[in-house]
Amino acid sequence: MMNVFFPLLLVAAPIVLALWQMRGQPRGLYVLFFAEMWERFSYYGMRALLIFYLTWHFLFERDFSLTLYGAYVALVYLGPLLGGWLADKYIGFRKAVTFGAILLVAGHGLMGFHGPPATERLATDGAVYELARPDYSEAQERAIVIDGASYPLLSFVQPERGSDVRTVSFERGGETVALTGTLERERAALYEFILFAALALIVAGVGFLKPNISTCVGALYDKGDTRRDSGFTLYYMGINLGAFLAGIWCAIAAANYGWSAGFGLAALGMLAGLAVFVLGQGWLEGRADPPADVDLKTPVFAGLNREWLVYLAGLGFVVLCFVLLQFAAFTTAAMYPVFGVATAGVLFYMFTKLDAEARNPMIGLLILSISSVLFWTLFDQGPTSLNLFAASHVTNQIGTYEFPAPALQSANPFFIIYFAPVVALLWTFLGKRRWEPNSYVKFGFAMLQIGAGFFILNIGIQSATPDANGMLRISVIFILLMYLLHTTGEIFLSPVGLSAVTKMSAKQIVGFMMGYWFLAVTLANVIAAEVAKRTQVAEGAPPEESLAAYNAVYLQLGGAAVALGVLLLVLSPLLRKLTAHVEGPDAGKDEAEAPEVTAKV
Repeated sequence: MMNVFFPLLLVAAPIVLALWQMRGQPRGLYVLFFAEMWERFSYYGMRALLIFYLTWHFLFERDFSLTLYGAYVALVYLGPLLGGWLADKYIGFRKAVTFGAILLVAGHGLMGFHGPPATERLATDGAVYELARPDYSEAQERAIVIDGASYPLLSFVQPERGSDVRTVSFERGGETVALTGTLERERAALYEFILFAALALIVAGVGFLKPNISTCVGALYDKGDTRRDSGFTLYYMGINLGAFLAGIWCAIAAANYGWSAGFGLAALGMLAGLAVFVLGQGWLEGRADPPADVDLKTPVFAGLNREWLVYLAGLGFVVLCFVLLQFAAFTTAAMYPVFGVATAGVLFYMFTKLDAEARNPMIGLLILSISSVLFWTLFDQGPTSLNLFAASHVTNQIGTYEFPAPALQSANPFFIIYFAPVVALLWTFLGKRRWEPNSYVKFGFAMLQIGAGFFILNIGIQSATPDANGMLRISVIFILLMYLLHTTGEIFLSPVGLSAVTKMSAKQIVGFMMGYWFLAVTLANVIAAEVAKRTQVAEGAPPEESLAAYNAVYLQLGGAAVALGVLLLVLSPLLRKLTAHVEGPDAGKDEAEAPEVTAKV
C-alpha cells in the first residue's frame, strides 16, 4: 500500500499549494486542472509501458518497435494541427475536448484488451520446442518445454541482429544442454489489429483534446486579467502531476498484475478525466462554446450537419493514422522531406516577402528551431533507449524499495514540479536587473545540460558491476542525475522556444511558425527512434557488448549537444544582433515576469 501512496507524499507540498492558490481563480480552472491531469496520466502511463509491451508481449523486433514508436509519437505531435483548426473554425473548444476525450477512452481501453502473448517455438533437428515466458519480465526470462516439463533457459543467443537463428542452453538431468534452431514467432492477428486501432484512436484523441483544453484555460480569463499567468502555471502543475503519478502507478500495476492492469489503469485515468470535464462544463460558463457565427445544426451534406461532419472527419483521421502506423517505416521516412519542404518554404518567404527588420529575427528563430531538433532527439531517448537501458543495466532500487524500470519515466515530471518554479524565479530576478540572458544563451546552456546528463551516464557505465544473474548494472543515482539535468535543460529551452516563436516570427505567419516549431519536435522524435536503434545489440549478446553500445551512442550524443551548446554561446553576441529589436531589455520584460512552467506535451 505504501508503494501506492508514497508518490503522493513526494508531491504533497506542491499539490496542496496549487489547490490553495486556485481559490482565487475561475471555477473552471478546477475542471481543466483535473481533466488534463488525468488525460496526461493516461498518456504518459501508456507511453512508459509501450516499448516493453511491443518488444515483450508482441515480440516485435526492437528495430521495428522503435520505428513504430517514432511513427506514433510523430503523429501525436501532428494531430493537434487538425484538431485545433477544426475547433477554431467549427465546433469550439469544449466540444473538441469532449470528442477527443471519448476517442482517448476508447483507445486506452483497447490497449487493455491485449489478448494472449505472442508465442515462440524453437525448430531444431526435426523437433519443435515451445518457449514459455512470464507475462511481464524486464530480465526477459524464458523456459523451454520438453515432454511437458519446463526448463529455465541459461542463455538465449541471436548470432546477429535480424537473424531468426537462436542458440539456447538449459540444465536437464544435471547436464547443460545447448540447442541451435530457427525461432518461430506467432501473434494473434486480431490483437495486432486492436493494438494499431488503439494507437490510432489515441493519436486522434490527443489531436482533438490537447490543443483545445489549453485554449479553454485561456478562455476563462478576460483580456487584461492579471490572474491569467498564474492560472496557466497552476494548470501546467496538473499536467506534470498526472505525468509523474502515471509512470509510477502504471508501471507498478503492469509489473505486478499484468499488462491489462497497467493499461487499464491508464484507461481509468482517462475515463476520470472525461467525467470531470463533462460534469464540470457548467463551470466553464460558456467560454469554450462553438463560434457564434457557425451554424452546427443545419444539414449541409448527405443529411449531416457541420458538427457531425467534423466528428466523421475525426474518425477519418483515426483510419488514416491506423494505415500510417501499419507502414511505420514509410511514415517516419516521410517526416524528413516534410520538414525539408517546410524549411525551404520558410526560407523562401523570408527572402522574398520580408524586409531586413522582419527577416533577421526570423533567421534567429530558424536557428533556434533547427537547434531544438538535436535537443529533443536526446531528450526523447527517455521512453525508448533509456527505458530499455534502465531495464537491462540499472539497479532499479532506492534503499530497500525495488521498482520496475518504466517508473523512472516519472523522474522528469517530478523534477519539473520542483525546479521549474526555481528557474522561473531566476529569470524574474535577472530580468528585473536587466541581466537576463537572451534566447541563444538559454538554448546554449540547455544543450550543455542535456549533454552533461549523458556524460554522467557514461561515468556511471564505467562503474557497472555484475548482478546475481551476471548482468552489468549501474546505480540508479546516475540515471536520476541524468534526468535532473535533462529536466533543467528542458526548462531552459522549451518555454523559451515557445516564447521566441511569438517574439521573433513575422506577424503574418506566427501560427505557421508555431506549427514549424512542433514539426521540429516531430522530426526529433523520428530521429530519436533511429538513434535508439543504434544502442541495441543482438539478443543474448554479452552484457559487456550491450553496455558498450549504449556507452558509445550516449557519448556521441553528449558530445554533439555540448558542441552545439558551446557554438551557440560563442555566437550569441552575433546572433543577438539579429533579434535585438524584438528581444531587447524591454522586449523581454513580459517573459521575465511571467511564470514559466514547462508543460508535458
